[in-house]
Amino acid sequence: MKTRLLAIALACTVLAGCGGDGLSSSDPGTPATPPPVTPSDPGVSQSLNVKDFGAKGDGTTDDTAAIQKALNAASAAKGTVVFPQGTFMTGALFVGSNTTVQVDEGVTLKAIQAQTWWNIETTIASGATNGFSPDGLSLYPQVPTRVQGIEMNWASAIINVRNADNVVITGKGVIDGNGQSWWSHYYADGTSFHKTLGVTWALNWDEQRPRGIETFNSTNVTIKDVTVQNSPFWTVHICYSDQVHLDGVKVYNFPSAATGIMPSTDGIDLDSSTNVLVENADIVANDDGFVIKSGRDGDGLRVNKPTANVVIRNSVVRAGATAFTIGSETSGGANNIEVSNIQVTPLTGQINSNVGYKAGGPAVYSVFVFKSAPTRGGTMENVYIHDITVDDAYYFMQANEAWPAGGTVPATFGTTYQEPSYWPPILVMPATADAGYPIFRNFKFENITMKRVESAVFGVAGYTLAGEAEKGRFTNFTFNNVNITAVNSAGTSVGPGSIANAGNWVFTNSTIKNAAGANIVPTLSSTTTSNVTGLPGQ
Repeated sequence: MKTRLLAIALACTVLAGCGGDGLSSSDPGTPATPPPVTPSDPGVSQSLNVKDFGAKGDGTTDDTAAIQKALNAASAAKGTVVFPQGTFMTGALFVGSNTTVQVDEGVTLKAIQAQTWWNIETTIASGATNGFSPDGLSLYPQVPTRVQGIEMNWASAIINVRNADNVVITGKGVIDGNGQSWWSHYYADGTSFHKTLGVTWALNWDEQRPRGIETFNSTNVTIKDVTVQNSPFWTVHICYSDQVHLDGVKVYNFPSAATGIMPSTDGIDLDSSTNVLVENADIVANDDGFVIKSGRDGDGLRVNKPTANVVIRNSVVRAGATAFTIGSETSGGANNIEVSNIQVTPLTGQINSNVGYKAGGPAVYSVFVFKSAPTRGGTMENVYIHDITVDDAYYFMQANEAWPAGGTVPATFGTTYQEPSYWPPILVMPATADAGYPIFRNFKFENITMKRVESAVFGVAGYTLAGEAEKGRFTNFTFNNVNITAVNSAGTSVGPGSIANAGNWVFTNSTIKNAAGANIVPTLSSTTTSNVTGLPGQ
C-alpha cells in the first residue's frame, strides 16, 4: 500500500508546481488525480474468531478482554479478527501491526458507557480525592495523544491504532460510540460547572470522551466501509500518521431530539498527518465534517507537524457545522490539499446545539470554514477545491483568523479545586507574537454550484497587521466558475455578506445572484481588503 499511496503525495505536489514558482504562486494549479487505492494486505495467514477467545456478542456481556486477546493473537500471526453476528459491548480496543479487523454486516461493536471525565468538582486542593472515575480508567485507559491541538494523556478511543503498521479495519458493520451519557454530562454538569468557575476554555479537555476510531503515529492504515456512529467525541481522528486510506466510511452522528445534543462530534479529523486519501465517505456530524488540523498555540508550534498531501473526494456531507474546515488548530500548517466531487445535501429539521440551526432548516451551517487565532500560527496554502455541489446551507464561506484563544486560571481556583496536570500545556502561548500569526494563502475554488443560501454568502473577517501583506489576512484566493444563488428555501433573497481582511481575490466566470436574477456583491472593507475583483456588479 505504501508504494501506491505515494501517488497521493506525487499528485498533490503538483499543487505547488503548476504555477511555475512553487509555494509563492498565487494559483495553486490543477493537480492530477491519484489512482485508485485498494486496501493494504498485512500478509494474512489465519482467521481468528473472537468467539473462540470468549466473546459473547449478546449485547450485555463486557467483551473487551476477549476481543483484545483475539487482536493480540492476530497481530502476532498477521491474521484477521472476525466476529459472528451480534452486538459486542466493549471498552477501548487496541489494534497492533499486521492486523486485519473484519467487522461484517450484522456485527456491532458498541461502547460501554463509563465516566471518563475529570471530576474537578470532587477534587480538592489537598488531592484527597481522585480526578477520574475508576470504571472510566479501566475501560478507556489514558494514553498519550493529542486533543484539540494539545499533546496530553487522555481517554483512549473505542478503536485505537497506535504506533502500528499495516492495519486494515473493514466490513459493513457498525462501531457504535453509544455517546449519550458523555453528551449529557457535558451539558448537564460540565458546561455549567466550568462556566461558574470561569474556566470554560478547559471544558473540552476536562470532559474526556472517547473518540470513535483513532490512528496515532501509525503507517499504512486502511479503514474501509465501516459505519461509525454516535461517537462521544470526534468520530475518526487520524493523528501523526502517514499513508492512510479511508474508503466508504460512514459517519452517522444524527443530531436530533431523540439522540440529544452531541458536542464536538466531528466527522473525519486529519491532524498533522501526511499522504491521506479519503473517498466515498458519507458524513452526518454535529460539528465539522471533513477537518484539517495541525496543533494549537505554543504546544502546536513546539510539535510543528503539518497536515500535507491530502485528497478528499467523491463524498457526501448531510450534516455538520461545516462540510470542509481548516482549523482552528493550525500551528503546524497545512499544504497540498485537494477536495473534489463533494455533494452537500443537508438533512432538514435536525437539531445541532453547537451552531444553533433553525428549526426545520438545513443541517449544514457553512460549506467552508477557515479559522485560526493570532496565537496559533501556521501557514495554510496550496488548497484546491473543485467540483462541489451544494443544495443548501446557511453560509457559503466563513473565515476567521481571530478565533477565540487563550484562557486563565482564576487566582482562587487552587484553594478549593486541584488544577488538572494538563492545563498548563493548554495555556502555553507562542514564544513571540510574530510566531502566532497564521497565514491562509493560495486557495483555488473551481466548478462550484450552490443552489440555496439561508443566511448570507460570505462572512470573512480576519485581522490586519500594519505593514504585513499576509499575516492575519486571507490572500490569493481564486474563484473560477463558482455560481451561487443567494435565495433561501422560502424563495427569499439573502445578502451576499461581507469580506474583510482579504487581499488578491480574483473571480472569473462566477456569479452571486438574488431571487430576481440580479448580480449582488459582498460588502468589501475599504480599509482591510484589497484587489477583490471580477464579480459581476462590482
